[in-house]
Amino acid sequence: MDIVCDLILLSWNNLEETRSCLESLFDVTRVPSRLIIVDNGSEPAVRRFLASLKPRGFIRDVTLLQNEQNEGFPRGMNRGIAASTAPFVCLLNNDLRFATGWLREMVEVATADPSVGVVNPTSNTFGNRPPAGWSLEDYAATLRRYHGQYVQVGMCIGFCFLVKRDVLNRIGTLSEEVERFFFEDEDFSMRAQQAGFQCVVAKASYVHHAEHRSVSLVPEREAVFQRNQRWCYEKWGRWLRVAWPRFAPPALGSEELRAWLTRVRRVAQRRTHVYVYCPTPAHVTYDDLFRSVGLVPHADVHWQSIPVVAADWVAMGWILKRRKKRFDLIIAPDRLWGRAMEGLRWLHRAAVIPEDQEAQLLQQWIAASRSL
Repeated sequence: MDIVCDLILLSWNNLEETRSCLESLFDVTRVPSRLIIVDNGSEPAVRRFLASLKPRGFIRDVTLLQNEQNEGFPRGMNRGIAASTAPFVCLLNNDLRFATGWLREMVEVATADPSVGVVNPTSNTFGNRPPAGWSLEDYAATLRRYHGQYVQVGMCIGFCFLVKRDVLNRIGTLSEEVERFFFEDEDFSMRAQQAGFQCVVAKASYVHHAEHRSVSLVPEREAVFQRNQRWCYEKWGRWLRVAWPRFAPPALGSEELRAWLTRVRRVAQRRTHVYVYCPTPAHVTYDDLFRSVGLVPHADVHWQSIPVVAADWVAMGWILKRRKKRFDLIIAPDRLWGRAMEGLRWLHRAAVIPEDQEAQLLQQWIAASRSL
């Protein structure tokens, strides 16, 4: 059977972590794959271990590309991508543990919709953790009921992401403008979306990530983070927070709900966390609302259910509540409520925009996202 996916694993020291990661990868991968290891100048013991690896199971070939020094994340991964030829490429950190079916589910999600271009697995990185006493496999088994389902995200995170060959052909590889690590995945995601591809998370695929295990050893990591963040924000604008209340309960499956959720999702797709305050029946989930009108949910739409009685005043109270990060924009569903929020601008400091003013919303979004 032809190779379906090239797995590109970036290695830098941490022998025991790398060994456990690779054992997990060989044990549970069930898609015909080639493993391309790019070693970023590791210690001799790590190099010897990597050179000793042989193909096993569905991993039909192992190639080691040895860098003599640490070239950083994007340059190291790009060396692996240059050596790849499969229809799918999956970039991997060396601090992962994989659950059975992880790769097959990601490939099936990517294959089901031509517009899906970059795929993350579900992970503890996104807050999905096995309960105390559960094994990774036990927890992953509970996610299989979501087979084929996915949610849109504003960006895919580079610890483990699957990329279609079409995306690489269209937009190229990771940017090497970033310094060593951080924000190359965000930039790649933005370029992919700009080219018309979706970034998504496959709900039934699970990979555990020991986050930042390698870069935590780098003393200047915080300074590198700050420099690369500024580079990314200058290029794409900073992420915004928008409050968007709705005072009437949604009618599942209605054309009116579809039109409104389409607008909400369009705002979320612009590097924006949209906080919706809306009366919602207790048995109805956020996913139910989107899927009732044939839309894929977006992870950056944060649904806050409020009581139907005095919903306008309750929404106002929740929006005005003190929080670590303030809102940048508030969308007003009616004029009277909007005037009241405008009068309280001294308190919330956000621009208040009438819901029916699409052009004004876009103009204010651009201005806010560029205010670094």
